Amino acid sequence: MWDNLKVYRNLEKSETTPTFKKFGRKLQSLLETYELEQTSSVIKLSRKINGLEQAVFIERKHANSMEVKTSVKPTDFYRRHKFTMLNIVTLGDIMNNFRRSSYPLTQEWEMLAEFLAIKIKDEVEKYFAQYDSFEKIIENASVLERRTGLLENVYELLIYAAIKTRQASLLQEYLSKKLSRPVMRISHSEYLKPIKEIDEVAFLQRIQSLLSNSDFQGIDNEVSSAAD
Repeated sequence: MWDNLKVYRNLEKSETTPTFKKFGRKLQSLLETYELEQTSSVIKLSRKINGLEQAVFIERKHANSMEVKTSVKPTDFYRRHKFTMLNIVTLGDIMNNFRRSSYPLTQEWEMLAEFLAIKIKDEVEKYFAQYDSFEKIIENASVLERRTGLLENVYELLIYAAIKTRQASLLQEYLSKKLSRPVMRISHSEYLKPIKEIDEVAFLQRIQSLLSNSDFQGIDNEVSSAAD
């Protein structure tokens, strides 16, 4: 088992990128219900349930260092970059062990893939089950709001949950909090390869205006249009 290893064998510099890609494919083969999207710097393993995308992101921080995070995002979210993350939580937080967020990419990468696949099935999926519907997200909103201090992109998820569950007062509260601090944390891939996105503040202000008239159908139309 990977976590019993005492010594790791480093990869040659020329081997790191090809190995990272093989690592992603190996993980996906062990997690057959997840779709794989990857570049030379990020692996995304995702699945869709009840209008939500549950995803595990593995980002290369250095040549041979990787960080594992999770994301829960509406499938019709207004930012359309495929590597946008919402409700960002590290694997270490889920496992209650901060050291379990970062991992080395070494010659033992296949053993590491097997180790992480087990952790995803046993612990990450248990965590995902708490947020596998918009109703559950609203039920657990107070837990999510405790983690809004470090740009984890939580209010974006809560806004959509309030829209989908028709919670007008909560939607107003979340919109106000989001608009008071509109900056979103973006992934390294979004930074390196940005795409043209909608004006986020203007979009949220339109939602706020429609909400003042209790026009949820208009809000639904805005969300649908932004996702196209």
